[in-house]
Amino acid sequence: MEKTDLALVMCPAWGVVQPPVGLGYLKGYLNGAGVRAKCFDLSFDLYKAMPKNQYWDLNHPDDFTDLPLFEKNIVPSLIPFIEQWADRILSHDPGMVGFSLFMSSLNVSIILAQHLKLKRPDLVLIAGGAEVTRFKQVLLDKMTRFAALRSEAFVGGIFDIFVVGEGEETLRELVMLKRQGGDWQKADGIIYRRDGVMVENKPRAMIRDLDALGVPDYSDFEVGRYVRKSLPVVSSRGCVNRCTFCADSPLWKTYRACSALKVVNDLKALVQTYEITEFEFADSLFNGDIRRVEEICDLITGSGLKIQWSAKVAFHPGMGLGLLTKMRAAGCGSLAYGVESGSPRVLSDMRKNMDLDDARRIIRETSLAGIEANCFFLIGYPTETEEDFEMTLDFIRQNARFIHRFDQVTGCHIEENSFLGRNLEKYGIIREDHGWCSPVSTPEIRQGRLQRFRALARELHGHYQCEVQS
Repeated sequence: MEKTDLALVMCPAWGVVQPPVGLGYLKGYLNGAGVRAKCFDLSFDLYKAMPKNQYWDLNHPDDFTDLPLFEKNIVPSLIPFIEQWADRILSHDPGMVGFSLFMSSLNVSIILAQHLKLKRPDLVLIAGGAEVTRFKQVLLDKMTRFAALRSEAFVGGIFDIFVVGEGEETLRELVMLKRQGGDWQKADGIIYRRDGVMVENKPRAMIRDLDALGVPDYSDFEVGRYVRKSLPVVSSRGCVNRCTFCADSPLWKTYRACSALKVVNDLKALVQTYEITEFEFADSLFNGDIRRVEEICDLITGSGLKIQWSAKVAFHPGMGLGLLTKMRAAGCGSLAYGVESGSPRVLSDMRKNMDLDDARRIIRETSLAGIEANCFFLIGYPTETEEDFEMTLDFIRQNARFIHRFDQVTGCHIEENSFLGRNLEKYGIIREDHGWCSPVSTPEIRQGRLQRFRALARELHGHYQCEVQS
C-alpha cells in the first residue's frame, strides 16, 4: 500500500447525514497540490453500536461534550472501536494525522489521538477546526466568558500542531516541510508547543481565489450510506451580513465566492464521479452576490445539466419572481430563509439587514416559482418581548400557505464568538446554571414560546415537517 502523507480524521459525533464537507474539500485541494491524503469518517461504526436518537441530535450534543455524560454514556460503547480505528489509520502509514475538532468530536478525538501516539510515538498529530479557534481565543487571546475548555487537549502534549483558520495551504506546507526534512515550526498559521510554552506563528492569509480549492473529493466515503442522498458543496465562504447571533462572520471575516464557472464545473465533475444528481450548497449564504447566482443558473441550464439542489439564502431585494423562476429551471428545489423574527425592532437589534415586506414577497414568489420556501426562526432573542413574539406568530399565520417547512426553529443560543457573546452587558445578559437570562428572556420564557410556536406551526402545517428545538 502506498504511503499516505496525511490522514484526515473526523471522529464521532459528526453524524451520519452527509459526508464531512470540510475533509472532502481539503483532500481535493491537497491531492491537487501533490499531497497524498486519506480521509476517515468514523461516526458510522459508533452509530451502529448506539443508534439512539438522543446521542446523534447534534443540536443537543451533551452526551459527547459533557465529560461525565460522555464517560457514562459514550465511552463503554466507544472503547472497542479505538484499537480498530487506530489500526485502520496506521495501515496507510501516514506521516501526519489531522483531526477536525468540533465540540461534539473533541472528546473522542482526544482518546484516539492518545492511542495513536502510544502506537506510533513519531507520528505528528495535527488539530484544526472550530475548537482550535476557540482554544486560541481563550488561552492565547485571553478572552473571558467562554465556556471551559478541556485545556489538557491543547496544552497537555496530545497534539503537536494546531492549525488556525483555513487549513488547505497550511496543511500542504506542513506536509512538504516534513517530506523534505524541513522545520515545520516555521509554517504560518499554526500554534505549537516549544519548551512547554505555546507559540503562535504569523497568521496565514486567507485564500483570495476560491477557484483554487479544486473539486471536493469524497472517494474515501461510502456516499451511498449517508442519510441524505445529496452531496454537500461549497461555493463561497463567509457572509455579507453581520447578524449579532452568528459566529460565522467573525470566523471567516470576509465574504469570498467561487466563480460561477467553477461552481458548475464542480457539479459536473461530481455527477460524473459519484452518479449523484442532488446537491446541497453548504454556504453560510448562497446569494451574497445576486449576479453570480443568475450566472450559475444560466450555466447549469445552458449545459443541460440535470440536477436538483438547495441552498441557504437571504431576503435580498433582487430575489424576484424572474430570478426564482430561473433558479427553479436550473434545478433549485428548496431555499432556506433566515426569517428569525416577525418584529422589525428585534430584526434591527439582530442587525439582520432585511425588510419584512421583502420577506413576505420573496417567500410568496419562491413558492409561486415552484421552489420550497423553508424558514428559520430564532425564538427568545435577548430583547424579544411578548409583543415581539406575537408579531412572529402573526407573520407565520399570514404566510403559512407559502412556507413549505419550518426548517429550524430554535431558542436563542449565545455563540461565544458572536457579537452577542462578546457584548453580554449591552443586552443585560447573565449566565445562570440553567441557561442565560436577560431582562425579557429567560430559559422558561424561551421554552414556553417554543411550545407555542410548535403548536401553531403544527396547526398550520400538520402535513409538513416542523423541527422545533430548545
